[in-house]
Amino acid sequence: MNDFKKNLKNYSLIELESLVKELGLPRYRAEQIYKAIYVNRIENFDQITNFPKELRIQFGNSFILNDVVIHRKSVSKDGSVKFLFKLKDGKLIEAVYMPWLTEEDELERITLCISSQSGCAIGCKFCATGTMGLMRNIDTAEILDQILLVEKEMGQKLNNIVLMGMGEPLMNFENVTRALNILTDEKTELFSRKKITISTSGIAPKIIELAKEPRPVKLAISLHATTDISRQMIIPIAKTHTITKLMDAVEYYYKTTKIPVTYEYIPLLGINDTPEDAKRLARIAKRVPSRINLIPFNDISFTGVGGLSSELKATPKDKVREFAELVRANGAAVIIRDTFGDDIEAACGQLALSEK
Repeated sequence: MNDFKKNLKNYSLIELESLVKELGLPRYRAEQIYKAIYVNRIENFDQITNFPKELRIQFGNSFILNDVVIHRKSVSKDGSVKFLFKLKDGKLIEAVYMPWLTEEDELERITLCISSQSGCAIGCKFCATGTMGLMRNIDTAEILDQILLVEKEMGQKLNNIVLMGMGEPLMNFENVTRALNILTDEKTELFSRKKITISTSGIAPKIIELAKEPRPVKLAISLHATTDISRQMIIPIAKTHTITKLMDAVEYYYKTTKIPVTYEYIPLLGINDTPEDAKRLARIAKRVPSRINLIPFNDISFTGVGGLSSELKATPKDKVREFAELVRANGAAVIIRDTFGDDIEAACGQLALSEK
């Protein structure tokens, strides 16, 4: 029966106002529903205490609030937790809970990496999710529920949200931006827009469109190469969205939002880790205020996919440090990131792939 009921988390506040008007209800009922869901975290309509009983029954008969469940979770020795969620149609998505600790092992902040699609159509050669293909876009409620369910399960407030899990967020633009507007709305008391990051493989026109959103968030670019030839080898869409087009879009994003950009870069042995790459990377990064995250490569040969994906090798750690120093020497800010949850296959898509 739930298949015919609409999930109210798919509605923005403005859309809720239109909905209650259609139902012949006063406009203030929309904000009551909105705050009940995101501030009071209700799980059923009986918990909306400022609704008369008849209205609670009416909404319960026509709408739902939850259709995502935690299917499985894996806990790492480093404290990170990987969640596998099952959607209403049986599709799977993942999120990774990452606690960041100080040198004194005190909890500094908690980040949740969430998915924007089930599977992915981009097909980056270093990404396990790309080997799955795209199952479908997930809806706004399915994006939001990853956050709400993890906070409930872990009993902790999250500090940061990153859309760096399964999928390309800008290929699910409408649902992602609706979710962002709900998350950053002062009425929901959920997140500052400075605490949310969208990671994209570089869909240049959508980056420009994202810059025009009323509450823009931080932007991370999955760059991973400094020439079109090498980038096209590992990120197929780079054939359409060249580095020149991408950088024009990034410059527009920064000039419009005044938010510094992050570049994600996986050093791959013999492909993008030369001294010339380091110098070009620094030049790219200095075009707008930014920083570079050097991210370890997680082997994906377990997927059974042949070709370049099975041949990629991580650049050795000592060479990564030399690469970083050269980037810094050329005037760009760079950080070498650690891997979270490598003992629980925390690379994007791994848990969903093993379940499949």
